[in-house]
Amino acid sequence: MAKSDKGLIGALMNELLQHVGEPEAFDVRLHDLLRALGSEQNVAGAARFIPGLGESFGAPVPALGLIAAELAKWGQRHPEEAFALVERLWRNGSRDERVIAAKVLERLGRQQPEKTLELAASFVGTLRNWEECDQLACFGLRQVVQRHPERVLPRCRAWVGDEERWTRRFAVAVLTSLPKAKSYRPSGEEFAILEAVMADEAREVQDAVDWALREIGKRHPTALADVLRRHASSAHRSTRRIIRRAMKVLPDEEQAALRALLA
Repeated sequence: MAKSDKGLIGALMNELLQHVGEPEAFDVRLHDLLRALGSEQNVAGAARFIPGLGESFGAPVPALGLIAAELAKWGQRHPEEAFALVERLWRNGSRDERVIAAKVLERLGRQQPEKTLELAASFVGTLRNWEECDQLACFGLRQVVQRHPERVLPRCRAWVGDEERWTRRFAVAVLTSLPKAKSYRPSGEEFAILEAVMADEAREVQDAVDWALREIGKRHPTALADVLRRHASSAHRSTRRIIRRAMKVLPDEEQAALRALLA
């Protein structure tokens, strides 16, 4: 099967959706489709880059996006059933189904922000690797955090204090979507969340922190520079690593000033 044939996948999904009211039959048919799209080579390749990958059918991510788009179109007409389906796909646990679930949530979040947030929050404790974390954060909650940051940021404040590194990374990765909203202006609340983990020992969390800071700094370099200057005197290696990576989006003269503070 062509791995990203939009017309073919659309036709197969139309047939699959005839069984959406029969969960077991639907899942069997979806798994058959994912198996046909995937390969052991894809599974092995993904496993090299995603420690803790878990079960996977090896379907390419673009094909998963096409499947999610078809489910989301149906879901906009049947939101209650769509949320139930997203929950089942995530709980089924394969890498492919979790990617699909996150991408369907992204579409549902525009019209159903509260339900989307609650369902995504129920998944956070089950995150197993960076890809699941980032798919759920950057797709699943993108619409919600951009349109309703006041609903999401208090959750992030709680998640960022969790003992589990994937939960902390998730809290930070959610923030990478904030600066992509046209109306975004730094409020200080997002920086408080990020500064809470500036000295985090987990590389997965550090990488998300400098990623979020860079996204903010691309649009608001002065705000980023102020935050980095506040922490530049820290002796903590994690903090210094984050600063060195995040400052790359700043003007040359600001980078030079920060390098002098780090010296």
